Amino acid sequence: MKIGRNEKCWCGSGKKFKHCHYARDQKAPISKGETIGQSKKIAGRKCCYVPDELKHECSKKIINAHTVSKSGSLQEIADEFNHVLGLRIDLPNLFKNKGKLTPEKIGVNQASTFKGFCSTHDNQLFSCIEDRPFSGTEEQCFALMYRSIAKELYAKEGSLLSSEQLLRNGDKGKQQFDQMAIQSFATNNELGLKTSITELLEFKVRLDDQMLGKITNSMSHLIIESLTPIPVAVSSMCAPITDFECKIIQDLGDLNVVAEPVVFNSFSSDGKGYVVFSWLKESSVIIGFINSLLALGKEDLFSGLIRFFFGVAENTFISPIWWDGLEISHRNKIENLIMSGVNPFEFEPTKLLINDGIEFSGWNIEKITKINF
Repeated sequence: MKIGRNEKCWCGSGKKFKHCHYARDQKAPISKGETIGQSKKIAGRKCCYVPDELKHECSKKIINAHTVSKSGSLQEIADEFNHVLGLRIDLPNLFKNKGKLTPEKIGVNQASTFKGFCSTHDNQLFSCIEDRPFSGTEEQCFALMYRSIAKELYAKEGSLLSSEQLLRNGDKGKQQFDQMAIQSFATNNELGLKTSITELLEFKVRLDDQMLGKITNSMSHLIIESLTPIPVAVSSMCAPITDFECKIIQDLGDLNVVAEPVVFNSFSSDGKGYVVFSWLKESSVIIGFINSLLALGKEDLFSGLIRFFFGVAENTFISPIWWDGLEISHRNKIENLIMSGVNPFEFEPTKLLINDGIEFSGWNIEKITKINF
């Protein structure tokens, strides 16, 4: 490929070729240590995700905010050494495990944390779920929802920075064909991430407006309750592509489709276990998704939730006692669910939520409550 030194580089960076990919094949490859260092810096960045109107109230201290309550939920399922099982999704661990994600022990102080709120707003926004037993109020459901959205936005923005700062530099020392392949993959990856971030920010605006009192009753919630703690804790969100009958409900391969997301949390409080789904009240796609979940019936609902949690969420934590009591086939099922969708060159599986005969036990559902739908 012929290109002038002062022309814009072919990779789309906007820089001149001489300041970008000129003689790229002769440059030293980025080292593992440099990659890990930059990755840790991205993972440790600090911000506070409150609405702009509240930024003036922020304290200078950005804390390690728990997305899953430490005192009520994580400690409820921790072992005698205060450990839960979870996924360590960082470059050192991925290098060590050769790209495989598998549950491993994490201390409750480190599990589910991110630097997404200052101390003032973490206390103001989430004391209703951290300092009071969960009773299913709209205030508590909203707080769970807001924290999950902030965590997802933090993760997506981190992934975009990683692509821009790490992935695009991964072609140093490689031949031009490999450079073009890496840059093409990065471009497509960043397009998807930017689309997701835009949609998340639009979703968050709705939550911000409700927090500030500009709108009311714009969210719907489903609360699933048990008299015993739930052995799996999760705080996440996704835009499901299929329902529990494996029917396609939204085609996210088409970037013109506006994704309709659902937020979900599972946790324990005051000795009881809860799962809370939350979504925009007008979202017909998610209402259909929720109805397909409820159609499973109470006996099969926990197994359906396990397939969903581990198939679509990373911010998931497991009781070591519950895990140790599972049969090998059940552990293998969960590990396969965790790895589904990890390979960027494979299509997202459409039969993820189908009942394949592997049933999970350990949590008996007592009550289901619907709010605003």
